[in-house]
Order: sequence, then structure tokens, then C-alpha cells
Amino acid sequence: MSDTDVPTLSPATQTPPLPYTLRQLECFLAVAESGSIARAALTLNASDSAVSDSITALERSLGAELFRRRRSRGATLTSDGITIVPIARRILTEGAELSASVGRELSAIIGPVRIGVLNTLASVILPRLIVAVQREYPGIHIEYRTGDLESLLAAADRGELDLVASFDTGMPPEYPRIAITVTQAMLVVAADHPLAERRFVSLTEVADEPMIMLDIVASRSHTLELMSSQGITPRIAHRTPDYELCRALVGRGLGYTLLMRRNLAPDTWDGTKLAYLKLDPPPRTTEVLMVWPQNPIPPRVAAVLTCVKQLRAEYEASMG
Repeated sequence: MSDTDVPTLSPATQTPPLPYTLRQLECFLAVAESGSIARAALTLNASDSAVSDSITALERSLGAELFRRRRSRGATLTSDGITIVPIARRILTEGAELSASVGRELSAIIGPVRIGVLNTLASVILPRLIVAVQREYPGIHIEYRTGDLESLLAAADRGELDLVASFDTGMPPEYPRIAITVTQAMLVVAADHPLAERRFVSLTEVADEPMIMLDIVASRSHTLELMSSQGITPRIAHRTPDYELCRALVGRGLGYTLLMRRNLAPDTWDGTKLAYLKLDPPPRTTEVLMVWPQNPIPPRVAAVLTCVKQLRAEYEASMG
């Protein structure tokens, strides 16, 4: 091919050089996540001055202040800094994937996958998924946060999370999804409750007793919907978003609660025992889902979803 046959880009289509480096973005994210230049420097195995200089150069190239730096309070993200966090993460992740795609192993799948998990599902979903991903895809690093459905979906929409695990209750229909497992609500009472030896109970049998409400959006909505369908207005004595506190209050005889079926020991952290009873009539089954924003799924995220599908039998067993 002669020089005249080599395609060239016109000035209008040429990509301008980037005003920043990947190292500057790496330093920026390390400081954003740690809240301190000193802690970021330790993470990056760099000097404080090198990290500080990278941040200053990045701010100069972007024409924006990304941190408010105070000696006694560390480094706090500004509004502009918060805005570019998900963009910087995406650039670094795609840079890692680019390197892997032309490296020695074309099938290499590397980079972080960030998962948001409903508080009450974290102990069921995350540990075995992390182990499976480490075994099958050692180049992937699982990062996670817990919270309520609304905050997790908002984080996914901002690009801060790749996947969200939650019950189907309250899940908007527009999110692509796979089902992890199904479960049902059960009545939970203290082991010495008069109904504790029964296999099946009706909600009407406890309608006049005090209730302990697990006060998170998904659980609260499902519980109130179920009670309302049977014409019952619960007498709520205590509300808590803490799963184990809810169980402990029930174990002390302060009321009953409704919790999703879980393969848990009957013992509470408070040293009491519980009884899990099936409801008659049985409530609707509730799906446990893994969802993601409507964006093309990077290979590393698709790999994690493959692990989720492979673990379905284990998840089913863990939900009892």
C-alpha cells in the first residue's frame, strides 16, 4: 500500500488529545474514595506530593475545582468532583478492558464490578457470589454497597453501580433483570409463643397482637399489602430497619413480625429463639432479582451475571 492509499482523518474528524492522563484519574478516584490525599497515596504506593500534584494538574486541565482541601478535614468532593466520579470510573475500567483485549489472552475479563444489594439480602447474595467470581474470573474485583432500593437504583442511574440485587417489590419495570430465586413471607414469633408449634397459621390469629415492623421500603410495602389483602390493620409496636434487631425484639416476646423465608438458625443475637411459621392462605411468591440500567453490558458485568445464574440452586437453598 502506498502512502496515498493510507486513510487519513480530516481535521474535522480528528480526535483532540485528552487534557488529562489515566494516572491523574486514578489519583482522583483514590482521593475521592478515601477522603484524604495521604490515605490515597498509601493505596497507590505514591508520595503525598505526587498525588496532590496529579489532582492539581487534573483540576487545571478541566478548569474546575474537584476537591476542597483542608489540612484537618482531608479532601471533600465539590459538586464538579461528584459529577465526574462515575465518568472517571468508566474511563479507567474501559482502559483496563482495552489493554486486556489486545494482551496475551484475548478472553481476559478484568476490572471492577460494582453491585448494590438490599440490606436484608447482602448476607445471602454477596459472599458466595464474590467467591464464585474470584474462582471463575480472577481479573474481576467485586465492589459493593448496601442500602434501600431507591438509593441503589439512583446510584445505578448515575453510573456508580453496575448491578442491583433486590426483591421485586417496588422494582420499576424498565430495568433489565434476571431472577436469582423466589421466596415467600413467613410469620415469625418467639419460640414460646402459643402458635410456635403450629405448621400453618392465619394472619387473623395474630391480628390483635403487637407487631414489629422491619421498616425498609421493600419489606414495609410487602407487609402492609399482605395485611391489607386480609382486611387487617397491624398494631405496630416497634419499627426498625435493622434485620437482627427486628428478630431480637420478636424473640423477647414484644410482638410478631413478617419476614421473607430464609434458611436461618432460630437463634437471635440476643440469645432467644424464634419460630418461623408458614401462612395460610399462602402469600404470593416474591422474586429476588439482579437488575441493571438499560445500557450495553460490559464483558466483566456479563461474566458476573453468568456466575449469578450458576449459583441459583445455592441461592434457592439459602432462602429455605
